[in-house]
Amino acid sequence: MGVYYSRSSSHVENLLILFYPSGNQSFPPVSRSIKYSGSKNYSLIFAVQMQHLLTVGKRESMDPFAQYPHFPAKLYSSMLKKTLESIRCSWVSGHYAHWAISSDTAVALSLCRVRSL
Repeated sequence: MGVYYSRSSSHVENLLILFYPSGNQSFPPVSRSIKYSGSKNYSLIFAVQMQHLLTVGKRESMDPFAQYPHFPAKLYSSMLKKTLESIRCSWVSGHYAHWAISSDTAVALSLCRVRSL
C-alpha cells in the first residue's frame, strides 16, 4: 500500500497535496495542486500551483473555519495562480479534499490522519 500522486491532466483526486514549505516541519503544511511531475538529480519533483486567497473587493474575507483550530479546513478562491512552484516529493505530508461551495469559493480540507499539535 502506497501513496499515489497525479498531475492535473490525469487524475484530479490525487493532485491535491499538502506539503511543508521548504520541507520545514515547524511550519504548518500548505495546500497546492500538482501541475507537472518529473525528476531532478534522481529526486521526484512536483511543479505545483497555489489557489488564490479568497477576497471580497479589496479586503480578505473572513474564514469561518479559522475559529476551529483542530478542524483542518480553510476557505480559498476556486482560481489557481498561474505561477508554478517547484517542490520535492519528500516535503509532501498528504492529500486534501477540495469542495467547491460556489463558483468562486472552495473549501480545502486536510485528509491527513495524523497531525502533530
